[in-house]
Amino acid sequence: MVILLALVLSIALFVAPFALETPVAPGPPAPQPSPAPASSQPIAPTPEPAALPDGAPFTPTGAGAWHVVPGVSGSAAGTGTRQLTYTVEIEDGVDFPSFAPEVETILADPRGWIGSDDVSLRRIDDPGASPSFRISLTSPATSRRPDLCGFEIPYDSSCYLTRDHRVVVNLARWVRGAHSFEGDLLAYHRYAVNHEVGHALGHGHVGCPAAGAVAPVMMQQTFGLSNSYVVDLNRAEPGAAVNVRPDGAVCRPNPWVTMTR
Repeated sequence: MVILLALVLSIALFVAPFALETPVAPGPPAPQPSPAPASSQPIAPTPEPAALPDGAPFTPTGAGAWHVVPGVSGSAAGTGTRQLTYTVEIEDGVDFPSFAPEVETILADPRGWIGSDDVSLRRIDDPGASPSFRISLTSPATSRRPDLCGFEIPYDSSCYLTRDHRVVVNLARWVRGAHSFEGDLLAYHRYAVNHEVGHALGHGHVGCPAAGAVAPVMMQQTFGLSNSYVVDLNRAEPGAAVNVRPDGAVCRPNPWVTMTR
């Protein structure tokens, strides 16, 4: 009996190590978590129509005084009997050499005021002269001064100062334009010059004449193309939009006085 018991114990010790290494059949794989759905891309908000677009940098503040840019063509543009002169000026501390020749080119175009208002325009560059009006490229900080364009409507803009016969062209807008023109800076430059010179010639603001129509050059296209939006924006300066009806009409951008399309 003792011998039999010893034999059983010997067999158990011999088999046990191999039993520990016997592979265990794997069970079904653990369920994997479903991948999280891809987050949707954020939708960029629609820009405020009157806000300054993103774009190139510009000089934020100048010296607050202007100098006349030399280099005139010497000839008058247009054949109208109302003969007006103008200077092109740039604020001290602002460097923009292309401004003067571009302004002169815009005002010499027959699609502008010389084609419809019975005027002729001639640029002069005598600092001591008294032109009919001055066209002055001006830093945004200077433009915002209360004695210039002000900032009651809290968006950068250009303006015309009757007392000084000065067109103030806001440098920020000249560099970046307006959302209404969808990045077309050349068209915006044409609009800005023709619009402000229109004030120098005695024209006031008007609205969009009909939905889908071409915007008149004297519409405040810098701020937007919707009559209702422009009227609402001008609550800070009610007289600026006195001829605009909040009727919901939205126009297409247009830089010219006589252009129709």
